[in-house]
Amino acid sequence: MKYDIEALTCPNCGAPLDVKPGEEITFCLYCNSSIHIGKHEETGEHQETGEHQVTHIQIPPEVISEIKQLVLSGNKEDAIEKYQKAANVGKPEAEKFVDFLLSRLTNVLILNRPLAVKGCLFCSLFLLIFIATIYALVSGAAKDTLLNTICWVLVFASAFNLLALNRAIITTIKYLPVKWTKATVLKFQFINQKKKFSFFKVLLDVKKPDGTSFHSETNIMIKTENAAKLQEGKTIDVKYRGKEKIEILASVSNL
Repeated sequence: MKYDIEALTCPNCGAPLDVKPGEEITFCLYCNSSIHIGKHEETGEHQETGEHQVTHIQIPPEVISEIKQLVLSGNKEDAIEKYQKAANVGKPEAEKFVDFLLSRLTNVLILNRPLAVKGCLFCSLFLLIFIATIYALVSGAAKDTLLNTICWVLVFASAFNLLALNRAIITTIKYLPVKWTKATVLKFQFINQKKKFSFFKVLLDVKKPDGTSFHSETNIMIKTENAAKLQEGKTIDVKYRGKEKIEILASVSNL
């Protein structure tokens, strides 16, 4: 199949792929398919626009899932070795894929973090602007051409910002009714560093309201300048939800 690189989709499940010019290997966040992006037939090079061949690499989704877990656990070398064997490729190509995977998973962690107080205020402002401008357009209050144009610009700008923050908004709403509790850091493993933030996989001893506790893992994002404060035995604030599959939301503001 041939696609414009700006609109590539997974050949297995049809979900959109996040592919940058020059990338030859990607994976689908939704079905864990490993995918090869072929070069332009005529030039033999990757371009920002033009036709590309999308090929599904026959690696079981469960293997990609295991590789993702290895990456998130900080076992990068094991992840490289596993992908190298599964895809039957050389180590440089396997390293390139794992680095790509690490970058994408880090982006997911960033997008799924809950909103801080400032973020909530900004979202409320964007929502208010969106509702007010839609009302002005529908009610006919914005009859002037210039005012009408400004309203449409504000509608699209506010909608774009709300959509960009949709994962963080959903996470915030999910955990809003859940009370904070204490958890002790038992172990932690560095995953990745991106800009001013470092990412860690942590094993926590989470305290329940009834006084009992349970062990659970989660990923946390912390400012790199404060990373040294993350130590075994440290107590942090967390929220958890679910029974069979427990989801943890950790706060590192008290480190």
